[in-house]
Amino acid sequence: MAHPLEALLVLQEKDRKIAKLQREIRDIPARKADIEKQLEGAKTRLEASREELKQITSDLKQLEVEDGAHREQIVKYRQQQMEAKTNEQYRAFLHEIAGEEKSISDLEDREIELMEQTEISKKAIAEREAELNEEAGGVAEEQEMLEERLKEVEEAIETLATERGRQVSTLDASLVTKYERLFANKGDFAVVEVEKGHCGGCHMKLPPQVVNDALNPAKLVICNFCGRMLLNR
Repeated sequence: MAHPLEALLVLQEKDRKIAKLQREIRDIPARKADIEKQLEGAKTRLEASREELKQITSDLKQLEVEDGAHREQIVKYRQQQMEAKTNEQYRAFLHEIAGEEKSISDLEDREIELMEQTEISKKAIAEREAELNEEAGGVAEEQEMLEERLKEVEEAIETLATERGRQVSTLDASLVTKYERLFANKGDFAVVEVEKGHCGGCHMKLPPQVVNDALNPAKLVICNFCGRMLLNR
């Protein structure tokens, strides 16, 4: 006479496979989110480079405004210089003009620096755009792989569930109910084998009588320590 728990071991193996696949399905959204974070990082770096170029462009425009203001001031000083009544006034305007010209020279130096930074920034943007395109391609590929895996897992679960249903229909309903309640409670094994006098679930040493009773197909033996069903063969 076959021990009824033998069939439950087969059922348990299916249930463990189903549970593993269900965990994988639950993990897929998190895996997708991790992949998308990689793409967000590339987007952030590109946006930072674009903002940097925008700031440099703004600074260059401000330099143009300041340059124009200094040149206008030079024109005014030269007009006033023409109207100077004393040498002292004339030299004072020369001094003011020299100061404005020095400011213009400093602005031109700063403009050259900004123009160099513009080229560097444009190069960085091109590199970031290439990086983003590469990342986007990789992300799309990984997302597609995850979607394919999701379909595979769902189909595998459906197949296992169908097989499980057929098997359950051949078993004692009350025994299956006890098994399912225990499996849900333990989350790993509801039925375990006796291993050298120990429970295969909690690994505690079992009383000799329990070990012997677990050999009897007519008895449903439960581990005194963890409550799992025991099978000795």
